[in-house]
Amino acid sequence: MKLSEKSQNKIGMPLVGFGTYQLSVEQAESCVNEALKAGFRHIDSAEGYNNEEGTGKGIKASGINRDELFVTTKVFPGFKQWGAPDKDFKTTIETLKKQLIQLQLDHVDLYLIHAPLSELRLEQWEALIELKKMGLTKHIGVSNYNIEALNEIFDADLTKPEANQIEFHPLCNRTELTQFMIDNAINPIAYSSLAPLSTWRTEEGQGGNVLFEVKKDCQSVTREISKRLGVSEAKLLLRWGLQQGYAVLTKSSKPERIKENLNLFDFELSNEDMIHLNKLNQNQPIAWAANGLNPMEEAPPLKK
Repeated sequence: MKLSEKSQNKIGMPLVGFGTYQLSVEQAESCVNEALKAGFRHIDSAEGYNNEEGTGKGIKASGINRDELFVTTKVFPGFKQWGAPDKDFKTTIETLKKQLIQLQLDHVDLYLIHAPLSELRLEQWEALIELKKMGLTKHIGVSNYNIEALNEIFDADLTKPEANQIEFHPLCNRTELTQFMIDNAINPIAYSSLAPLSTWRTEEGQGGNVLFEVKKDCQSVTREISKRLGVSEAKLLLRWGLQQGYAVLTKSSKPERIKENLNLFDFELSNEDMIHLNKLNQNQPIAWAANGLNPMEEAPPLKK
């Protein structure tokens, strides 16, 4: 299937989305507005980003009709190591209601559990099923769930997640998990696609310098291919994710970069280039490393 700006996955999500992580409330407002004016129709947000008031203002300021937009947000499940209490069924329901007020929306298109960090994650999943019945979200899914965490939902005979948003780039090419999601009709969404680049999260405190030593080979390969194709390294990595069957998320606070990162459909990676990039895989997550954890390996035992 030929990819285009109008391509969507099976839940109607545009394949290129604008992410809001590490944006201030003010930046979220201006950047979301800018992204929507540039042509984005998929916005990715989260309770844990602490900027949804700005995201909501940006959506409203854009003047784009609600039925043209696909808005994703996430519930932070709680994490005892960070002093954040686990959310129960009722708290999970109330969390989305509060988020909708901040976003100035009557529903979101996709609601995710941000990571399997809580022993109440099955109870939280039951709350998401209820939120879908209530019409407060059209679709439900998870983020940072590995095969074991997904199987917990299957084993409990609960509704399957419709999506799983995970860190995905050539250094963290989760072949087995990706195939598992395909086999179970779970739509894959990639975040931190640009983590291998030297230009990723370069501002102080953003954590982009962590694990820099594992990125060198990937940077060399992406530099060579991008130069040959005449595209930026960022566009190259985003296009790689698209050709792996993922929806991808981009983020920038610069208007010219925002527009550039949406235009991923005027070139294609050859099979040889895809293979070359695939061979870089180290199953090495980077995005959460500055926080000292891998969210896929932190799941506590389920509460009995």
